Amino acid sequence: MKKTKQVMFFALIIMLLFAPSVSQAAGSISVRLSNYIGNKTSLDISTAGYYKVTGSNVAETKRFGGATRYNTANTVASSAWKNPSAVIVMNKDEDLFRDSLSVIPLAKKLDAPILLSQPNKLTSATESQIKTLDPDNILVIGGEKSISKSVESKLKKYGKIKRISGKNRYALSANIAKEMGSYNGAIVVTGSVYQDALAIAPYAAQNGYPIFLAGKDYLPDVKLPKKVILVGGTSSVSKNVESKIQKQASQVTRIPGTSRYQLSANIIKYLNLNTDKAVVANGTKYADVLMGASLAAKQNRQLLLIKKDEVPAEGKSILKEKGTYAHHLIGSTNSLSSNLQTNLSKEFYLVNGKSYNLNVSSGNLSLKNIKTFGAAVKIQPEKYSTSNRISLNGKEYLGTVNFTVESGKYIRPINLDIPFEDYLKGVVPNEMPASWPLEALKAQAVAARTYSVSKIGQTVADTTAFQVYGGYSWSANSSKAVDQTKGKVLKYNGSLITAVYSSSNGGYTEASNEVWSSKVPYLIAKKDSMDPQNSWSLKLSKTQIHTGSLNLNSAGSWWSKTTETNESLLKGLKNWITKNKETGADGVKIAGISSIAFSGKTQGQRPKRATIKVNYLVKNNSKVTSKSATIDVLTTDLRTMIGASVFKSTYVKVKEESNRFVIAGKGYGHGIGMSQYGAKERAAAGNSYSSILKFYYPGTTLTNY
Repeated sequence: MKKTKQVMFFALIIMLLFAPSVSQAAGSISVRLSNYIGNKTSLDISTAGYYKVTGSNVAETKRFGGATRYNTANTVASSAWKNPSAVIVMNKDEDLFRDSLSVIPLAKKLDAPILLSQPNKLTSATESQIKTLDPDNILVIGGEKSISKSVESKLKKYGKIKRISGKNRYALSANIAKEMGSYNGAIVVTGSVYQDALAIAPYAAQNGYPIFLAGKDYLPDVKLPKKVILVGGTSSVSKNVESKIQKQASQVTRIPGTSRYQLSANIIKYLNLNTDKAVVANGTKYADVLMGASLAAKQNRQLLLIKKDEVPAEGKSILKEKGTYAHHLIGSTNSLSSNLQTNLSKEFYLVNGKSYNLNVSSGNLSLKNIKTFGAAVKIQPEKYSTSNRISLNGKEYLGTVNFTVESGKYIRPINLDIPFEDYLKGVVPNEMPASWPLEALKAQAVAARTYSVSKIGQTVADTTAFQVYGGYSWSANSSKAVDQTKGKVLKYNGSLITAVYSSSNGGYTEASNEVWSSKVPYLIAKKDSMDPQNSWSLKLSKTQIHTGSLNLNSAGSWWSKTTETNESLLKGLKNWITKNKETGADGVKIAGISSIAFSGKTQGQRPKRATIKVNYLVKNNSKVTSKSATIDVLTTDLRTMIGASVFKSTYVKVKEESNRFVIAGKGYGHGIGMSQYGAKERAAAGNSYSSILKFYYPGTTLTNY
């Protein structure tokens, strides 16, 4: 607002002048972000603290299930494997789970799916799946009590058979390890429950580590490598067994857990495993956990054990810390409910400090390598606080940001529901340097609060078209100014005022009706002895195009190659000529400026009108004609034409030199209301913020809103 705010409609003045008082101090405001973001098709996003992506189906969920455990196994196999060279067949019963505890690393090495069978009968669904997969080899796990000779004989029709068994679960795990060959690490886990071994199995498989089974106080006679991971607490595998392991291995790490859910989460946490994509299974369903471990090993994902209708606290923490955005659910809705699946699809967390790319593709927002969402997506903090911040192309903001597609191709963020006083903390240091005196900053805080308080509950711009909002660009000094003036606003006859301000008034404030055609009693013209009268100048060449002896009757390539000396500054003048003199022309170029003059005087001692005489070339079809025009406009309009950032104020005079005109001015901005530089000087001289406001907004009352 402080530099280039030039257009304010009469209706807005009237609305703010006679607006009813805001009845309560609480409230929030939303901000459309464009000032620092621009029009981008791609944004880099990172977060500090916990932020989550929310919406309908923002996270991927895919279910691998069937009416029976055979069907679930078949679904997993058919989804993840196509014509594998080997298939593993094992017993489907939970009471014989010991056969499964060590098999996943070998299955990974063989790239083989696991199918289930009854001990004495090859289930028709499993047989059909084997036919479909058409393997060369079939590996049977367990003794004849697990998979009978008759089943083995039937399997021979579909591939070469090999059986791995052992006199007990410990021997079986050792035999499976031998089948794996060499390895530089191993897992030791209890052989008494299936959850511990299968929870670590994907990690073991991905690293080529065998899984050895142990009793609470029993370690089989096996040769261990130098690196061993011990899974489970001392109630599963005792310290005595750990001591025995340490006699063979130089690096022993224990991963504890008081429950199956905590243990599966701790495996991911302790080993710092990437879990952006996870396989989840009901920790009480043996076959589902087995199939989950098999699929996780195949896909290089991790396995997380959860409950039918909820993710336990330990699992939630992992999903949050690891930014898990894709979930493969194992089992039917009897294992993992549809309500659970829906809840998993509604959100996922961004990893603290990790950089993501949000872009527009075919009119939809897409988080690169993660998910395409649609035309909108919301990213919100777990809790609103200064500890949770979101960075957009390096610029930090607090709170929730809703991203939408604008004009079919641009990303438009909206910073939603920022507590109003926090919004001001993002405005004040961007409208006035935070290093300035506190009383000046307090005056700025009151002006900014008064200007925007009527917009509580609405969405505003972050540009000079409203007020510059810089997000979490807070400064201790400016935040102190906001806090020490909390709730303070300016009113006139009981209504909020239009608390406009500019950078510098050049030594004289301007009356509102000289710029906006509406007279406001507290926005008057008066001398300001404390404004530093910052000076500036603008130079315009008399000759803009050297035409020489060129034939203007034929445009040729000359027109496209010819450029005015001050092309960007004269764009507004060309637009005026096109609109008022050369409607329908193919093009206009300013050839020269013959005179510039200012006339009249506003209440604020500024020239009221500007007259500029120009020579120009107009192109119609292939013909170029030389013409002249006199542009007679309000000085404020000329400033807009040339550009408010270079024609910094209307407090100007002009000097003619031999080959150019020099426009010299004082101040920066429209000059109405508070001068920010004037406020700085007044504060430095010992003026309080209330007296500063009283000078610039005479007749107003400083009160609470």
